[in-house]
Amino acid sequence: MPQITVLIPTHAFKREVIGPFKDMNQHNASSPSTKLIELVVKNVKKHITDIPLEFIIGLDHKLDVGLSIDYLKNLEFYAKNNKNIEITHVDFKHSDRVMTTKSATANFYNLIDKCKTDYFMLWEHDWVFADKINQENLKIWDRDIEMLRFNQHSNDPRNKNEVMWHDEKGLRTSLYSNNPFITSKEIWDSKYKDFGSVIPDWWGEYGAFIEGPINRVIKSKIFDPVIHLYGDRSDPPVIKHLNGQVWQ
Repeated sequence: MPQITVLIPTHAFKREVIGPFKDMNQHNASSPSTKLIELVVKNVKKHITDIPLEFIIGLDHKLDVGLSIDYLKNLEFYAKNNKNIEITHVDFKHSDRVMTTKSATANFYNLIDKCKTDYFMLWEHDWVFADKINQENLKIWDRDIEMLRFNQHSNDPRNKNEVMWHDEKGLRTSLYSNNPFITSKEIWDSKYKDFGSVIPDWWGEYGAFIEGPINRVIKSKIFDPVIHLYGDRSDPPVIKHLNGQVWQ
């Protein structure tokens, strides 16, 4: 059976230099502790038992921030004492005022580059499963599905830009999201990688890094994605966002 590598982007500290949160310090609420990451990994393992899992945790690291330095040390200690967990990081200086969209994109792409399995599940550091799942539905290789996305909200269109419909494989959506999803490296590299690598200098209606640039090209009809949602129309979400900025 194919394996899935769970890719978990995380950070200890960030300060936006554009957008509505400009110049506001934002901390991962548990850092430098790995308590939040440990909870997330434990939750994923609890809900996915029929598919072999590997984990790679990627840190958007700030070399000149003590909180980030300590967080990296604790992440490395956590991985050393747990099987099938790897730590990677991309390095920037907070003092350089690098746009979060740039460092977060670099972290996201570094994680995918480090992935050695054919399939991965992108799962940011403050998401958990909130309900039981049908694990057979996650096996996109058996269902001939390119990307399976979990919805933070009920499976209904969020705005005028999103369309949902059924095909023979399940419920489709017209929009990409950084919310948790499963896909293959082949599909990501051939269809999403180039569009998502654009570093936006704006904060628009489609979000910021990765999802903003991808959804802009979808809207412009340059790209027509094949994205299925977990569950059926109007189903409640099976995932929950813990909000890592305030989680305790």
